[in-house]
Parts: sequence; C-alpha cells; structure tokens
Amino acid sequence: MSISTPWNPGERVVTWEHDGVSARREFDEAPMAVAVWDTPPSVIVVEPQQPDGRLDNVVVLDPDGGERVRLQPPKLAGEPRWRLGYYAVYVSQGILTAVFQTTVGDFWGVPDLETGELTNVAQWR
Repeated sequence: MSISTPWNPGERVVTWEHDGVSARREFDEAPMAVAVWDTPPSVIVVEPQQPDGRLDNVVVLDPDGGERVRLQPPKLAGEPRWRLGYYAVYVSQGILTAVFQTTVGDFWGVPDLETGELTNVAQWR
C-alpha cells in the first residue's frame, strides 16, 4: 500500500499514513519539500539549507517515522565551498529526482533510498 501525506509548503509538521497507521514528524523549520516513494516505502523531507555548511539536508524516513538515511551530496569536482545543499526532491516521469544546488550550477540525480547515494548525476542547467 502506498504512503500519502497532506503536507503543504510552509508547514513544520509532516504527517502521513501507511497501511492504516498514521505517523508524524515535526521540524524546527518548515521543510523545503516533501515527497513520498513506494519502493522502499519512504517519506523524503528536504530540510532548509543551513549556513553551517551541512550538505546532507535530505532525510529519508521509514513509514513508522524513523530516520533511515540522509542523502549524501553528489560527488562533484571542484571546491567544497561551492556546494550549498539540496533544495528539491520530486517524482518526474515516474523517477524519483533530487536537485542539489551549488554556486556554479545545480545538479540532479536519482537517490538510492537505502544508501543515501545519488546516482546518474547530471548538471541541471
């Protein structure tokens, strides 16, 4: 059975339902984006980018609300200071897609929700 979430931009609380069980997670700041994925069943939350340079700002949650993994930044050539963090995760043409921002351009890829690795990385613009 699939996961459903009624989350709206600006809300700090993300709630969802899976197999008749409700779960929720509250965040200090409103997430930038929330997506759900069925294989494996996951709620993916993009936390706001932080000035401290934390780049793993996407948390992948199990249906029960436990944290499974965080998406790691893509392996990119260049200076680490160019990297800002993720700002979007969404489903496009049936493919889960994550977008990572840098000061020299954005990159997208397909997240592995078990390992946190981003695969098939390509420049966004």
